[in-house]
Amino acid sequence: MTESTRQQKILLLSLGFFMLLLLMAVFHENGILNAYYSEQKQIKMKQENEVLQAKNNKLRLEVKALKSDPYEIEKIAREKLSLIKPGDQVYRIVQTKNLLPPQK
Repeated sequence: MTESTRQQKILLLSLGFFMLLLLMAVFHENGILNAYYSEQKQIKMKQENEVLQAKNNKLRLEVKALKSDPYEIEKIAREKLSLIKPGDQVYRIVQTKNLLPPQK
């Protein structure tokens, strides 16, 4: 075996070993791709967490207002339960279909 073929074999084995290490670094369960996907998932979860915290703060304020503010209770009773005070007049707006064809 000549010196050049021996060096070529060593070079090919080294390149093969390097490629194997590279493939493992990228595609292994603890590799670069998995780390990237985990980071993206973490970012998405943080954004969802911020949205949920904002909703919780809004609900906390609503609960506080309902416990202490009689005007807030009255507002909800009027809007959601369609209740009225004695003496109030209620006007209902009824939408009707347009029976005439559109004018050109």
